[in-house]
Amino acid sequence: MKIFPAQARRGLTALSLLICAGLPVSGLAQTASPAQAAFTDSAVTGLGANRRVAITSVIVSFQSSVAAIKQGGSGMFADKTSSQSVLAMPVADSVMQQEIAEQAYSRLKADLTEAGYEVLSEGEVTASPVYQQITKTAGFPNPTKFGNALGDAMLVSPAALTPYLPYAAEGSQFEQPKSYIGYLSRMGGASTTPGGPSMVSIGRIWALPSQEVQLAKALNAHVVKATYVVTLGETATSRRRTLGGYRVEENAKGQALAQVGLLADQTRISFRTADGNAKWQKVSYMKPAPAKDGDVVVRLAQSIEGGTDHFSLRSSSSQGGLFNPGADFQFQFFADIKDPEGYAAEVNAMIADADRAMVELVRR
Repeated sequence: MKIFPAQARRGLTALSLLICAGLPVSGLAQTASPAQAAFTDSAVTGLGANRRVAITSVIVSFQSSVAAIKQGGSGMFADKTSSQSVLAMPVADSVMQQEIAEQAYSRLKADLTEAGYEVLSEGEVTASPVYQQITKTAGFPNPTKFGNALGDAMLVSPAALTPYLPYAAEGSQFEQPKSYIGYLSRMGGASTTPGGPSMVSIGRIWALPSQEVQLAKALNAHVVKATYVVTLGETATSRRRTLGGYRVEENAKGQALAQVGLLADQTRISFRTADGNAKWQKVSYMKPAPAKDGDVVVRLAQSIEGGTDHFSLRSSSSQGGLFNPGADFQFQFFADIKDPEGYAAEVNAMIADADRAMVELVRR
């Protein structure tokens, strides 16, 4: 493990940084394997006897930022001093990400076929007027900068399919995006990619579930969507106020671990059926919950956490900052992929592992 400490003192303030680039840090990520899958408030019986499936969406969401914020004190004892730590990967190989999305699509078709389903050709799916209405209602460019509850994300789909997100009520709190590196506008939470989604737009596509039911009826096939959330790692921060003699000293620390992974609950395969709920599925907004954008949904039940050695890290610290002007102490960690081949191979392997576990639950 390489540790690069940096300390700065301004007046009564001390800051420190810790980067962890080779091994897990206590309290951060730990490896979990093999893949485990579960149904989300549904069962395989909901698919009935129909074995035809129409894949309409495959999205690989590459996490581009994640943050931790620590506010001093609480309630009437709270002070205004806060610390924020951001781990970001604002620059990534778009060709590599596209290839990963293409492989995910090919693998999903192969896994469903092997599990006993008839996968309709993409030409038959995309030629449907109902599919075209769906993409008009909710579609956006490929790739697109957006975000989720963790932070910024790059949404990438296979070239043959127009990407679209679920109606916000079915996507849970996770679909409410945050941004630390400017993938979203400050007003309205809109993607900075022209034509991209926004917090407002995903909350207005209430007709989408009904359109998917219509498409399932028109094609006599279950509408299938797959979402894979590739994580970036974790970051942590802390702050402490101490009294030394006549001086009040503020101390803040930040640390980060860059580690590729696949996120549980939001990594899923969703089936919308012809006789399913044409309104929308109910997902709790009171707590983080697995998404349920279909009548039958299988999800990755436990996150898959992989290698840390694909990345190189840079860091900086300051009082105040670009990511969150309201935070008094800023720690910024920037990840770069130094081993693209190894990174891509591990992401492909994780998606394959998750697919096998999820598709096994709906085997015919």
